[in-house]
Amino acid sequence: MSMTSSPRAAPLTNRQRLVVHARRLFAEKGFAEVSVDEVAAAAGLTKGAVYYQFKDKTDLFRAACESVLADVRDKVDTATMGQSAHHLDEIVIGADRLYDAYEAPDARRLLLVDGLTVLGVDGWTAMQEPVGIGLIAHALTHLAEDGRLEPDVVPALAHLMFGAFVQGVLRIAAAADPQAASRDVRRATRTLTQALFSGAGAPLKEPAWLPLSPPLPPTS
Repeated sequence: MSMTSSPRAAPLTNRQRLVVHARRLFAEKGFAEVSVDEVAAAAGLTKGAVYYQFKDKTDLFRAACESVLADVRDKVDTATMGQSAHHLDEIVIGADRLYDAYEAPDARRLLLVDGLTVLGVDGWTAMQEPVGIGLIAHALTHLAEDGRLEPDVVPALAHLMFGAFVQGVLRIAAAADPQAASRDVRRATRTLTQALFSGAGAPLKEPAWLPLSPPLPPTS
């Protein structure tokens, strides 16, 4: 009987090793309590190796956050695959899976607790958008393909829905009772989503109160 060995995973590069250990340390202790020397030692590398790969500790933290976000995307894609029979269900299930992913300890600490402070609002938003908005836009595009949404409203609507989701995860992160807050936020998200799309599929027309032409410039 012949035996074949399974292929070994490629060894991590120095950059990957640093990100893995930085992610773990930042999640355990928080950004302020982790030093570049500590990350280097955990990875079995020198401090110089850190600065060869990253501009500074903030740059390393950003890379760790991007690693977490990559896992968030993978978890949501895997969890929603084949679970929804309807595109509206896809959005509701996807939102729940996003909350699951963001409530993981490393995602909560890096992306929600420290992320805004370390990266600033603009940097934090720019980093989150490709994942969160991308997932939401994907589901909305399916609705547009079914004729339930105007295709050109998808980009703006994805941003608006992502903004609501961000407020939800921040509320959970700041709550004294995160489990209770999570239940409330998830319920509110389902209510909002279902209400938002309750009329999806009806003839598309501008509501009477919405001006069809740009507003007149203010008079001096």
